[in-house]
Amino acid sequence: MKTCRDYQEAAIGATFDYLQNKKGMPLIVAPVGAGKSLIIAELINRAMAMHRSKVIVLAHVKELLVQNAEELYGQNPVLDVGFYCAGLGKKELHHDITFASIQSIHNKVYSLDRAPELIFVDEAHLISHNKDTSYRNFVDACLSLNPNCRIIGLTGTAFRTDTGRLDVGNDKLFDDIAYEIPITYMIDEGYWCKPITPDVQTKMDTTGVGVRNGDYISGQLEQAVNVSSVTSSCVSEIITQASDRRKVLIFTAGVQHCESVVEELRNSGETARMLTGDTPKAERARLLKEYKANKFKYLVNVAVLTTGFNEPSIDCIVFMRPTRSPVLYIQCLGRGVRTVYAKGHDLSAKQERLEAIAASNKKDCLVLDFGGVIDELGPIDTLDVNKHIREKNKDDQIEAQTKERNVMKQCPECEAYAHPAQNYCYDCSFSFVDQKLEQEAKKKALLISTDEEPQWMEVTFMSVAKHQKRNDPDATPSMRVTYSNFQNTQSDYICYEHNGFALNKALEWHKKRCLTPNDTPKTIDEACSFEFKKPQKILLKKDGKYYRIIDYLDPVEEELTLDDL
Repeated sequence: MKTCRDYQEAAIGATFDYLQNKKGMPLIVAPVGAGKSLIIAELINRAMAMHRSKVIVLAHVKELLVQNAEELYGQNPVLDVGFYCAGLGKKELHHDITFASIQSIHNKVYSLDRAPELIFVDEAHLISHNKDTSYRNFVDACLSLNPNCRIIGLTGTAFRTDTGRLDVGNDKLFDDIAYEIPITYMIDEGYWCKPITPDVQTKMDTTGVGVRNGDYISGQLEQAVNVSSVTSSCVSEIITQASDRRKVLIFTAGVQHCESVVEELRNSGETARMLTGDTPKAERARLLKEYKANKFKYLVNVAVLTTGFNEPSIDCIVFMRPTRSPVLYIQCLGRGVRTVYAKGHDLSAKQERLEAIAASNKKDCLVLDFGGVIDELGPIDTLDVNKHIREKNKDDQIEAQTKERNVMKQCPECEAYAHPAQNYCYDCSFSFVDQKLEQEAKKKALLISTDEEPQWMEVTFMSVAKHQKRNDPDATPSMRVTYSNFQNTQSDYICYEHNGFALNKALEWHKKRCLTPNDTPKTIDEACSFEFKKPQKILLKKDGKYYRIIDYLDPVEEELTLDDL
C-alpha cells in the first residue's frame, strides 16, 4: 500500500470536502506525474470504507483503465472490481467498482445492476460541452437513474482547445476545481524534472496555414513544414543539441513528415524509428519495448504518444509540429518531465528529491522547439487557454484595439506620457521599439514563468486580516497578510483552519514569522490578534500569473552602545 504525498492528501481532502458541502461536479487538476491513479484509488478506497457504493471509472484507452485498477488493487486488494472494455475482452457490469472504456459502456447504462453513485473520469478534458457525445450521453443516463450521482473529473489540463475552461460556459459538465496542483510546485518540490529550452536556429514557417477549432489544419500544416531543407536543418540541430541525451521523442506534423524526419536521421547515422496511428498494435508494442530498452535513441511519432505513455528516462522532447493548442503543448511536454532519481536518497524529503535528480542521469529535460510553440503559447504554467476564442470574436478585437488607442503610455526614462503608437519619446528620445523587443525576447525565452529572476520588494506597510472568498461564504477562511509600499502590494494567505498540507505550511510560516512562535492560534480571528515580524523586504518569485513570497529580509537590530545611552 502506497503512502500519499502531501499534495495528494490535500487533493483527496479537498474533494471530499467539496462533495460533502457543495452540490456541483468537481475537477481535480493534476499535471502528468502527479499520480492521478493513486488519487483515484484512495478516493474510491475511502469512499467504500464509509459506504458501499456503485462506482464507475471511465477512460478512453485500456492502458489507463489497467493502470488505475492496478493502483486501486495495491491500496485495497479485497474490493469488488470488474472491467467493461472490448479492448481487454471483458464485459463485467455487476461489480461494486467497474473500470470501463467510454467507447464500450456509453450505451450500457441500463444494463448495470444498480445506478452509479460515483463516476470518475480520467483525462476529463476529453469531455465536450456538446451534450450529444458518448461521455455526456452516458453521464446524463446515469443522472436520470440517480440524480444524486456525483461525477469527479481528473485531468492535467482543465480546458479544451475548442471551448476553453471545463468549468466555464453553457452546457458545462463540471462546476468547480476542487483542487489544483501547480506545475511550478511539481518542479520546485522535485516531483518534476525541469524542462529547459535553448535557442534553435531553424524555425518552421506556418504562414498561410489555416486554423480550425483552435489549431492548425493538419493537412495544410504538414504541407507547409515538410520541406526537405527545413527537415535537414532541424535534424542537424537536434543531433548537435541532443548529443548527450539518451532518449529523444520527436513530434511531427503528419505521416509523410514523420517519414522524412526518420530518413534524415538515419542518413546522418542515427538510430531512429517511427510510430503513427497506422502502426499495427503488435509492432507498436515491440517498438516501445525496444525504445525503453535503449535499442535506439530517436522515436519519431505523429500524435500517438501525447497521452498514456510513461517512460521516465525520456530526456529530450522535440517540437517539429507547430501547434496553437495548449492541451497538445502540455501533453507533448509531459512526456519528458517525469523524474529519474539516483538511488540512496530519502524521497520523502524535498531536498533529498532535488539531490536525487541532480545525481541521476537525467538532471533536466531538453526541449527543442522548431515549431515556435513556446513563442505562440508562452510559458507552460501561464497559458491563456481562451486566447483563440477571443481572437474569433472580431467585435472584442475592435473594442480592445479602441481601448488600447485611448490609453497613454509612460516613458520609463523621463516619465513623460506618450501615445501608444509612438516609437520614441518626444522629450528624451527613449526607444519604445527597443523596449518592446527586449520585453518580447525575455518573455519568449521562458518555458516556465518562474525562470524569471526573483525580485526584492521594499515593505513600508504590513497588515493582517481575516479573508473569506467572495463567491463562497462557506469556504474555510484564511488570514491574509498584506505587504505594501507606495507602488506595489503583495498578499500571502495563511491557512490556520485548514487541514493537511495547507495547515502544515501555515504552522511552518507561523514558527518563522510570529513574535510568539510557541503560541499557536486555533482560529483565524485568534491569529489576527497575534504580532508578526514586519520585514524590510520580501523576495518575490513568479508563480504562474502571480507572484509568491519565497524569502524575507528582516531589519538588522543594532546593539546599543554606551554613547547611545
